[in-house]
Amino acid sequence: MKQGIFIALAALALAIFAVPEAQGSDGQTLNVGLSGSLFVTSNTDDGRPTPTDGQVLTSLASGIAKGSGSSLFSMQVVNDQFGLDGRCELPLVGADVSATIVLTYKDGSILSLETTDNSFACTGGVVFFADIEGIVLGGDGRFEGATGTFNASGATTENRITAELAIDLN
Repeated sequence: MKQGIFIALAALALAIFAVPEAQGSDGQTLNVGLSGSLFVTSNTDDGRPTPTDGQVLTSLASGIAKGSGSSLFSMQVVNDQFGLDGRCELPLVGADVSATIVLTYKDGSILSLETTDNSFACTGGVVFFADIEGIVLGGDGRFEGATGTFNASGATTENRITAELAIDLN
């Protein structure tokens, strides 16, 4: 009997701590790690995307978001024309970035984000590094009427993307 009670308590503790929440422990902060694939959709040369020629490019990304509820993410990114940029260490070139990000959770809740003016990317031609910040546009389900801010840093190489987001909900 005593052993059964300890097993039941252990199972309850595991259930309480193993079920991911959409918010952090303070109820206002989400820390999310993105990992997925990237597809350049514009900036073509002979019908092939050419993300390293310095021109404006648009790309789509999607994948899994780990932490703070483990959602799926989708993102559209537009990089302005790359050139010398004081935000990037030489020999890297940089460009302003605008993006929209949507996190979709298992329960159907959605959280939408959009970058603001201080977002940029740097590249040496193969790997792209980005530092972005922005606002929470709102959402559905648990995030209906959500507002706040976010910042993120990430990298892309070939067709892969990884990033870390910190989202502060008001």
